[in-house]
Amino acid sequence: MPHDAPARPRSTLSVLAAAVTSGLAGYVVLVLAARGLEPAVNAQFLVFWGAVFGFFGVLIGVTTETTRTVFASRGTTGTTRVFPVVLGAGAVLVAVVAALGPVWAPPLFGDPWPGLLAPVVVGIVLFLVHATVAGAAAGTGQWDSYGLLVGLESVARLVAVAAAVALGAHVVGLAWAVVGACGTWLLLWLASPRQRALWHVRADVTPGGLVRRLAAAATASGVSALLLVGYPVLLKLTTPEDVFAGAAPIILAVSLCRAPLMVPLGAYQNVVVTRVAAHGVRALVPVATGLGVLTVVGSLAAWPIGPWALRVVNPAYHVDGPVFAGLVLGAGLVALLTVTGAAAVALDHHTVYLVGWVCATLAAIAVLLTPWSLETRVVVSLLVGPVVGVAVHLALSRQRIG
Repeated sequence: MPHDAPARPRSTLSVLAAAVTSGLAGYVVLVLAARGLEPAVNAQFLVFWGAVFGFFGVLIGVTTETTRTVFASRGTTGTTRVFPVVLGAGAVLVAVVAALGPVWAPPLFGDPWPGLLAPVVVGIVLFLVHATVAGAAAGTGQWDSYGLLVGLESVARLVAVAAAVALGAHVVGLAWAVVGACGTWLLLWLASPRQRALWHVRADVTPGGLVRRLAAAATASGVSALLLVGYPVLLKLTTPEDVFAGAAPIILAVSLCRAPLMVPLGAYQNVVVTRVAAHGVRALVPVATGLGVLTVVGSLAAWPIGPWALRVVNPAYHVDGPVFAGLVLGAGLVALLTVTGAAAVALDHHTVYLVGWVCATLAAIAVLLTPWSLETRVVVSLLVGPVVGVAVHLALSRQRIG
C-alpha cells in the first residue's frame, strides 16, 4: 500500500472536488428541509442535524488521529492494527450514548425523541467506520479513495433526503435519510479491493497508546463540534422555548453561511494535517490567506444577497442583510479556528487543540447567555468565540514550538 507524501496537486484537486460536492450537497439538504417542513418542525430537524453531526464531529477525531498515526508509520511495520482498536473503543461510545439517551434526548428533541434517538445511535455506528476508513485513506496518501468516500456519502445523503421530502416524510423520516448515507463505505468495501485493503493499516503506537490518542483527539474534536455543527443545540439550551420556536430562520442562515466554507474544509483539513506534519506551520499560510479572501468577499456579498436567498428557500423566513454579513464573517473565523486546530494536531499538540476549542466554546456560550436579542446573541457569539480560540491556539503553539 503506498505511503505517499502529502497530497500532490492532482490528488489535492480530487479532495477539493469531493469537498465542494460535500458542501453543495449539505447546503441543498438544508434547503430541502426548510422547504418541506413547517418552521417549528424545521427548527426541530435542525436541532437533530446539529446533534447527530455533533456526534459525528467527535468521530472526526478518529479520522484525524488515524491519519496522523498511519502517516507516521509509513515505511515501517506498525505494531498495532488500527481498525480493531478503533471499533472496540467506538463500541463503548455507542453504548454510552444509547444508555444515556433517555436523559439527553428528551430535552433536545421533545416528544419524538425515541424516534430520533434511534437514527442517532445507528448513525454513530456507521460513521465510526466511515471516519476510520477516511483516516486510513488519508494517512496512506490514497487521496482519490478518500475523495470518493467523502463525495459518495454526501451525494447519497442528498438523494436520500430528497426522496424523503418528495414522499412527504416528517422529521423522523428525514433523520433516517440523513444517517443512512453514512453507510456508503459498505458499497465501496464490496466493490473495491483497494478499499478493503485500507482495513489492514497499522499505527505507530501500541494499542493502549492508540486508545489514549484517539480519546484525546475525539474529546478535542467533540468540543470543537459543539461550536461547529452542534451550534443549534447550544442555541436551544440557552434560549427560552417560545423564542426558539421562531429560531429556524437564523439557524438556517448560520448553516447556509457556514456550509460553503466549513463543509469543504471539514474534508480538506486532513490535507492540512499531512502538510503541516511534513512542512511545519508555514504550510498554513496559503490556506489562511485563501480563507481570508473568501470571507471578506463572502461577507460583502451576503449583505444584499442573503435576505433574498433565504426568502427563495422559504418565503416565511427573514434575516437582515447586516446579520448575514456578520454570520459569514463568523463562519470565516470558525474556519480559521478549524485550521489552527488541525495544525496543532499535526504537530502533536493535542492539549493546545483542546484548550483553544474549549475557550472558544465557553466564550460563545457566555455570549449566548446574555439578555440580548436572538440575532445579536447569535452573531456576537460566532465572532467572539472563534477569535478567542484562534488567539489561544497561536499563543500556546508559540510557547510549545519556542
